[in-house]
Formats: sequence, structure tokens, C-alpha cells
Amino acid sequence: MPKGFHYGRSRKRSYVSEYHRISAKSFKPLLISSLGSYSLSNDSLSSEHKQLKLTETVNGTRIITFTINNNPHQIALKRDNSSASNKLYITCPYCQKQRQHLFAVKLAYACRECLRLHYATQAERPRDRLMRKIRKKRISIWGADWPEVRNMFAHSGYWPKPKGKHWKTFIKNKRELEQLERQYWPMVESHFQSQFGHLDEYY
Repeated sequence: MPKGFHYGRSRKRSYVSEYHRISAKSFKPLLISSLGSYSLSNDSLSSEHKQLKLTETVNGTRIITFTINNNPHQIALKRDNSSASNKLYITCPYCQKQRQHLFAVKLAYACRECLRLHYATQAERPRDRLMRKIRKKRISIWGADWPEVRNMFAHSGYWPKPKGKHWKTFIKNKRELEQLERQYWPMVESHFQSQFGHLDEYY
């Protein structure tokens, strides 16, 4: 989390960015690998978080087991057969729900919900969340290299249609952006007034 993100409040939340996570897709090769011992190649993990044993149940489900502090953490590899992509999931050792990611904490692997982890964006103020949304919309229209695309004080209303983009699509996206910006500036004005009062008081 960036310093000062909580505006002086004592922090009571833990965030996903603070912990190393393992992804389901990284275990896809184990679906066809020989049973046995393997190791994750990541310097951010402890030796116990790296070493795993691959086994298989009688019904063909593959299980990877991490032994951390002498406690086995069994994670099943499960495919989503309901879609054509056959997406791979890993199960949380605690709630047994299928997840795309698990997080490494001191003595365990577990999912975000079991660890009660939050995303940084959940701590954003509405004004900051809207600003991020506006920048994302601008980049989707003009691209990340467009001059001043992240500058909130640059008026996007004067920016031309990008080459290759259909007019109908451009107008639709531009209207959506204008609606977001109309919501944003009253928030900014209210913030400045709360911080500095009405500027006309100084003249």
C-alpha cells in the first residue's frame, strides 16, 4: 500500500499485495506429470512453501500437498468441465472452495476469503475510485501514450477521434467518459472546499 493511503487512519486491513500468491494455471503441467515430489522456483517463498508432493486419488483427482510446520496442506487440482476452456482451479485447504489463487502466509496456504484479505481498491475513496475509472476510460479510447491522458486537469472534450476508430463507437465512449467526468468534478470541488474553504473568501 502506498504511504499515506489511509490518510492518517490506523490500518486494520491486510491486503492481497502483501502476500505471495500461487496461481492455478502454474500447476497445469502437473496434470500430466509423473507422481512424486516437485519444487516451486520462487525466491519469495520459504522452503516449506516451495516443496510439494503430487499424488492422485482413486477417482483420478490430482492432489498437491505442502507440508508446512509439520501440517499437510492438501490442494486439489480441478478442471471446470462445464466450459470449453477446461479452466483449472485449485482448492483452498480450509474452505475447500475452488479458487484461481491461494496466498502464502507464515504457516499456511489459503484463499483470500479465509485469510480476510482485501484489495487495495477497496480502501479507495469514491473520488479516487472514479478518477481511476476515468483514466481507464480515456486510455481505452486514446491509448496509454496519448499526451496528458492521465492528467485530470486536461480537458478530454477537445481531443480528436483516434485514427481507425468508428465514429459511432467513439461518440458512445466519449459520452460515457463525459458522464463520469461530470460526476467527478463536483467531488473535487467539495474536497477543496472542505480543505481550504471557499476561495472567494480570500479576495
